[in-house]
Amino acid sequence: MLRTVLLAALAVLLTQGVALGQIVELEGRYWFTDLRATMKAKGGSLPGTDIDVKDDLGLKGADAPEGRLTFLTGPNSRIRLAYTPLHFEGEKTVGRTIAFDGTSFAANSRVATDVEVQYGRIGWIWEPLGIPRVLKFGGILEAKGFLIDATLKNRGVTPESKESATLPLVLPTIGVALDLTLHRTVHLFAEASGLPAGDLGHIVDAEAGLRFLPVPLFSLSAGYRVLDLRAEDSGNFAKVNLSGPFVGASLRF
Repeated sequence: MLRTVLLAALAVLLTQGVALGQIVELEGRYWFTDLRATMKAKGGSLPGTDIDVKDDLGLKGADAPEGRLTFLTGPNSRIRLAYTPLHFEGEKTVGRTIAFDGTSFAANSRVATDVEVQYGRIGWIWEPLGIPRVLKFGGILEAKGFLIDATLKNRGVTPESKESATLPLVLPTIGVALDLTLHRTVHLFAEASGLPAGDLGHIVDAEAGLRFLPVPLFSLSAGYRVLDLRAEDSGNFAKVNLSGPFVGASLRF
C-alpha cells in the first residue's frame, strides 16, 4: 500500500507540470536518535496493556541511516524521495504483567523486544517567496508512509511465547520550508510538515540545520530533527517520538 501511495503522489506531481529538471541530488544522512514510545496490541480475550517501551521493555534509541533523492525542477522547486529504516531492540525482566496481542507476559519474566519502523515519503517543495540569492520560503506537499512491526518474546521459558503486531499509516501532509544563504558556501535550512488524521493518528516531521558547500556540487550538513508519530487501528496503537542530531553529505550531478 505504501508503494502504491508514493507512486500515485509522484504521478500527481508530474501531471501538475513539475518536470524532472536539470540537477539530481543524492544525499545520505545518519541520525542519532533518542526514543520515547508507547504501544498496545489487543488479541483474543485480552484487552492489551499500554506499554512504555523504555521503562517496561528496556528499548533505547538507535542510530538510523537515511537516503534522499532530490530532483531539482527549477530555482525554487524540487521533488524529493526519502527512506529511513529504524530498528530498536532490547531485553529486560519486566516489572509487571504485560498483555500483548493475546499473550500474557508475566511479571519477573525475561522479555526480548524487537521493533522495526519503515518510513518512506515523497514530496514537492516549492519556495517562490523571499529575496533572490539570499532567502527562499514556501510550502511542502508530501505523502508519508510508516510501517511499524513489533515483536515480543519470552526468554528462558519452555515453551517460548512470541507475539507480533503490525501497524501501518499513510498520510498526505503539508508544511513549510525555508532556506537562508549566509554565504555562497554556508546555508541554513529548516522545514516542518505533518497532518492530524483524527482516530487514525498523526505524523509530524521537523528539522533545522546548516549546510556547507566546499565545492558547488558537494555539501556537508548537520542539524537537529524531531519526528512524532501516532498510528491506531481497532484499538491497537503505537506512539513514537524520535529526536536528535544528524549529519549528512550530498552530491549533485
